[in-house]
Amino acid sequence: MLAGLGETWVITSPYPKRDEELEARLKEVPEGSRIHIVYADIPRWIRRLLGEPREARLERLEYVLWQMAALRAARQLQQQHQFDLVWHLTWANVWIGSFASLLGQPFVLGPVGGGVNPPWRLVPSLGVRGATYEVIRAVARGLARYLNPLGWITWSRARLILVQNPETLEWLPKAHHSKTFVFPNVVLEEPPRPRTLGRTGEPTALFVGRLLPLKGVSFAIEAISLLPDWKLTICGAGPDEHRLERAAQKFGVEQRVHFLGWRPREEALRLMREDADVFLFPSLHDEGSWVVAEAVACGLPVVCLARGGPAVLAGDGVPATTARETVQRLAEAVRTAGTRPLPAPPRTDLESSRARLADLLRRAGLLGGAEASPTVES
Repeated sequence: MLAGLGETWVITSPYPKRDEELEARLKEVPEGSRIHIVYADIPRWIRRLLGEPREARLERLEYVLWQMAALRAARQLQQQHQFDLVWHLTWANVWIGSFASLLGQPFVLGPVGGGVNPPWRLVPSLGVRGATYEVIRAVARGLARYLNPLGWITWSRARLILVQNPETLEWLPKAHHSKTFVFPNVVLEEPPRPRTLGRTGEPTALFVGRLLPLKGVSFAIEAISLLPDWKLTICGAGPDEHRLERAAQKFGVEQRVHFLGWRPREEALRLMREDADVFLFPSLHDEGSWVVAEAVACGLPVVCLARGGPAVLAGDGVPATTARETVQRLAEAVRTAGTRPLPAPPRTDLESSRARLADLLRRAGLLGGAEASPTVES
């Protein structure tokens, strides 16, 4: 999208065979000749200290250190090319902050997320591990909002902030709201084929995603227990799988809840087109959700909570109150999904997204004519 507006330098980290994959991909897109890849990495001795493969708990530290390396690379490039715009895309996190804001050029942040709180009355239903994670995450976000100087600098220096959902906009200090816009990061270059209409067989709800407590799959299972004619297909894997299997037994629906494990994207899209009547995705705080956008593009009705990115991409969502009421509302939404008119979600095709992005850049005074000067992503 950015290369369609001007020459674009992309700073990224090296991984085995990444250069080959990127070079092959650039040859496939019309804008490929305007995209220039630059690699930056942290010193090897630091990487050895962090461990290889890296531990999940050290990923944020590694990310901050990598940003420092990317800033050095960007400053060297700046001497050669005199960039007009600096753009931070990595990690889609609003509260860590961006070293790219220190480059001294007009700066854009996002699309970022990180501002969606879970419905706290539902957290006890996530199990000990899930509830503990949510409490730790909330404390970290709160500390970052008030005690992270890099975050303050990033938000203040940004000429434009793109967020994935209204909750992240509201999470930011009010002084930055006027330059912040909801702009989901989902762009479907090739929208999936529409689903098969008039499907016969047992009514089926489908979930696709990692099996984590925050995804709310336990609420989907309980909702299916209130719909005796329905079954639930779960496509995904993750650390919450055993708890979810126990939940299916607890609610007496183990014969109607089918765990398929991880499946390739094309298989998940086939399930949306051919085997499902509703896409049930009761995540507590997804910032965006590519899979929800794909379900919408297939024409599959989506039932989600009225929180975060899924509600933005689906057009609406179920209010989250108490656990009992939320489950009942999810069940009713599933039961009536085929009879309710589909909402009008935001368009996620490439050209519509590019046009809206260009409009936001012009309104922020960052894009004068039809084409921008060189840009850099960090």
